[in-house]
Amino acid sequence: MSLANLNFFMSEAATNLRRSAMMSFITTSTIGIALVMMGAFLLATMNMESFLLQMQSEALVTAYLKQEVSITDAKTLSLRLTSLDEIENIQVVTPEQAARELFSNPDDQQLLQIGITAEDNPLPTTLRMKVKAGSQLQPLLAKLKNEPMIDNFSYGEELFRQFQGLSHLLWVSSLAIVVLLGLASLFIVYNTVRLTLFMRREEIIIMKLVGATNWFVRGPFVVEGFIQGMVGSFLAILVLFSSYRFVLGKLAELIPFFAADIGFEQLFKLSAKLFMMGIVLGISGSLLSLRDISRFSKSTPEGV
Repeated sequence: MSLANLNFFMSEAATNLRRSAMMSFITTSTIGIALVMMGAFLLATMNMESFLLQMQSEALVTAYLKQEVSITDAKTLSLRLTSLDEIENIQVVTPEQAARELFSNPDDQQLLQIGITAEDNPLPTTLRMKVKAGSQLQPLLAKLKNEPMIDNFSYGEELFRQFQGLSHLLWVSSLAIVVLLGLASLFIVYNTVRLTLFMRREEIIIMKLVGATNWFVRGPFVVEGFIQGMVGSFLAILVLFSSYRFVLGKLAELIPFFAADIGFEQLFKLSAKLFMMGIVLGISGSLLSLRDISRFSKSTPEGV
């Protein structure tokens, strides 16, 4: 493509946008609204995953040792597990300490002194482990399963499963929303360009009669779709991220323990994806509507 052709395409695209300003506004708005909804679902999913990783990183894994394990053996096991990359620190909790924590109320403390002695304390020796990162939780659990002195362990498994299920549901919903809204935007762009083609039918016929190729005729419409997709995606990114911090702050007020936040790098990648999606929607809609452009001239054969 020569520079002269590119200048002609851009000039014609600008003229088309001015002539059909309302239709161009509808197309650009449709792309922008679709991208805002896509981005909102993707942001919700990303924040849910961030929140889940944060909860995992703050999870306290409690390993319950077998009854026959002595305090000395428990401390030896604690020293050995400390060398694992996944563990930040370990606390050995004796049965007596566990009983005092369980009966922390002053009235319960009196019952504890009367009813439970060191000999008949049913509580096991436990190890409380702080995980370094949320991604290291599952590898740590796999290693703990192979320890013969550990009878069982807990880490809030049911809560993590619920959040993982919700995260998976959000990803599936996001994918469905992206596909449906993408198709809807594609349909709007397609029909807008088709209307423009019929409005400029005589001009296209003249261009074909003087020897213009199909791709030369398509050029301005493709550039027009590119501009509409670019503007729509830019507006969507502007709206989405200007309201993101506000919504996140309100959510933190409603749910105090919700502190998930995604970093600048992830936001930048999401912006780039939305920008590319907008351009693809604009160009794809234009190309689909222009696939049978030869029908606009009786002097050309059917088909492209």
